[in-house]
Amino acid sequence: MGGIDLEIGENVFSDIEFPVSFSVSDGKVTVYAFDSGGGYYFADHAAPNEKIYTNKLGSITNFDFFKKSGEFSFIGANDFQGVLPVSRADGESGVIRVVSGVYPFLASELCASDAGYVWIKTADFALSYEKRIKRYDLRNTVIKGNPICMISSQYFTEQLFATGSEIQMNQLSSEGFALTVLSLDKSYDAAMISSEQGIANDIKEKGSFYPMNNVPGVSEYLNRCFPYIKDAVTDPEGNICLLPITVEIPLIVYNEKNCAENGIVLSSELESFIQAVKQVSAVSEYYDCTHHWLIQTQLNGYHAENRSFDTEEFRRLAVRLNEQCTEDIFKVNFDLYSALMTVQNGMEELYYPRIYGKTLFTQLLYRIKQVALINDENLRTSPLPLPLPDNGKSVAVCTFLCVNPYSDRLSETLGFIENIVNTMSSVRNSCMLADQSTYEDTAFACDLYSIYQNGEICFQIPTEIYADDFERYCAVEITLDKFIAKLSAYLNE
Repeated sequence: MGGIDLEIGENVFSDIEFPVSFSVSDGKVTVYAFDSGGGYYFADHAAPNEKIYTNKLGSITNFDFFKKSGEFSFIGANDFQGVLPVSRADGESGVIRVVSGVYPFLASELCASDAGYVWIKTADFALSYEKRIKRYDLRNTVIKGNPICMISSQYFTEQLFATGSEIQMNQLSSEGFALTVLSLDKSYDAAMISSEQGIANDIKEKGSFYPMNNVPGVSEYLNRCFPYIKDAVTDPEGNICLLPITVEIPLIVYNEKNCAENGIVLSSELESFIQAVKQVSAVSEYYDCTHHWLIQTQLNGYHAENRSFDTEEFRRLAVRLNEQCTEDIFKVNFDLYSALMTVQNGMEELYYPRIYGKTLFTQLLYRIKQVALINDENLRTSPLPLPLPDNGKSVAVCTFLCVNPYSDRLSETLGFIENIVNTMSSVRNSCMLADQSTYEDTAFACDLYSIYQNGEICFQIPTEIYADDFERYCAVEITLDKFIAKLSAYLNE
């Protein structure tokens, strides 16, 4: 890092190693940098050895002060995608999420004024090329410090948003996360967990969580959600121990016209779906449905309705997946989603026009990507096939938030929960709210609503328990009986 001396025209280098970004405010240059000993830190450019370390921001590409008292806004950190966050350079304050739906075109495009305003070049949704400059009024933003400590053991595609809440996210190992939650540790305030995680069911059954029935807005919010979501977070005594944050069902998005012209009919019945994919593989490369995700969907769907894998029904399913869902037919095509998104951005003449015009279908696993296509009049969506079509329900992956009853900041944490449900109650296209008027009025949105309305949540078998061994079974390295024996042992059958 250096600066130009305008009198002599030379670059004067700073002693600060590994600078990440910097901001100029009130005649002072504040640098955000990294060292291998202490991690990320702030320093005055004029006094580089006086470091204020922080572990809350990670690698940010730009920040700018909007108050003379030291509050700044920043962008560029993965943990805050889609959110405009603010903090202070004191090493102690938390991060406040002040605005949601912020998607900068370039991570460096942000500026602010001491009057309390921030300008940013942003879009209405992720991956959009249609940008506009927006101004945000942050004059009343207050950062108090002592943030709510949130723990998790994995990255989540959608992050929590509650206006004015300070959160410090700590991602632990799976073992560390489970031990922290189950040992009644007081070091955290709340935890995020997914129903697809291996430890999720044990934590649900054995963990100690603060019941949220009396937190303002929680019961009202759950009553607005699809009934199966409310059932999944309520124990037999009626206690609301988990707060659902997002729900995701893996889907197939297809071009209705292209599929019709090629005689392709996608079915929720496994055998018919496999035949449709075989038919497509013989005439086109413009489809995307992977061997791995189809198998995972089938095993999770079976487990949702059956407590035992030691059955003739499961043996028939496993043999069918082994013999017919082969990797030479179920292929990956990463360009298809990008091609679909270009139309949403109005850039179809510049990016992937040939691919979009020929796309038949692609799998979409995450809600945020599904919703991004909700206004495309050429697209429709259907669930991945169900192993038990008579049931007619798709397994949804749910992300939950639970509150530590032994937290030293229980009152503040419950206030945070109240803010979250107030925010989620007004989200459009949430895939959780039962009121169909909260969704767009398009054919794609109607499909999406119908699929999520008929979902179910189960605490699934962790992928590591079955994925590798199922591949070994398909490769004739282990027998089907040995594979079933391992699943049965995990489930204590």
